Amino acid sequence: MAGRANQPVIDRRHVEVHPPHIIVVPTNYRDMSASIPKPASVAEAARPTAVEALAEKLKTRILNGDFAPGEYLRDIRMAEEYEVSRSTFRTAAQLLVGRRILRQVANRGFFVPEFSADDIVDVTRFRGVLEVEAVKMIVHTGQIPVEAINAVERLRNAPGDAPVSFMVAADRDFHRAIVSASGSERLQRSYEAIESEIELLLVQRQHYYEHPKEIVREHEHLIACLKTRDFAAARDAFLEHWDDLRVKLLRVEANKLRAR
Repeated sequence: MAGRANQPVIDRRHVEVHPPHIIVVPTNYRDMSASIPKPASVAEAARPTAVEALAEKLKTRILNGDFAPGEYLRDIRMAEEYEVSRSTFRTAAQLLVGRRILRQVANRGFFVPEFSADDIVDVTRFRGVLEVEAVKMIVHTGQIPVEAINAVERLRNAPGDAPVSFMVAADRDFHRAIVSASGSERLQRSYEAIESEIELLLVQRQHYYEHPKEIVREHEHLIACLKTRDFAAARDAFLEHWDDLRVKLLRVEANKLRAR
């Protein structure tokens, strides 16, 4: 009892009671956090690593036709040429193996794949399956992606001596925009998995169109069918486009086999 007598007397009439576990956050908290400088490490995280940068350089050269189908990219020569370690080159090459524009053979290294007739049929068929769903969504919304229209414009304005890689890139951007317009992340991821492979296939079979303007007319027709908002008409136009491409690619492959 003596201990209690020495304790201070609290006047409970003046005690402020706050509800437990309540945190008051300023209404402009989101804006305040956005203004906080980010650490340098976060900003630098967006920059490509040495491996990613090398992979992009190698991909550009492959799609420009600097390496023939079946040609090996020897790690010693590539490492010296790009002034990187052999380990860095191999890791970059592995990224391109994942994108299906390089293949790897144990104890031999990495080489540029060459597409067979079966590969051509399989790749173009799978691309068609993915795009049908995207076309359905575009017809439903009536929103034709601007990126697709811009890609057709680039094809239309391309000079007569435009490199094949330019035409292939515009074709890639057109079909990428069509799939992106679906709004499906899974559909886009599936398409991204074969996109580089499609580019390489088209580059290796660069003479599948008799005249560059032919590809322009085909893509203009696809846009026109999408504008009708008639799914059957748009679907049939894209199916015809894929079938025609497959036939052209197989014809080139047949001519190559006869020439051997």
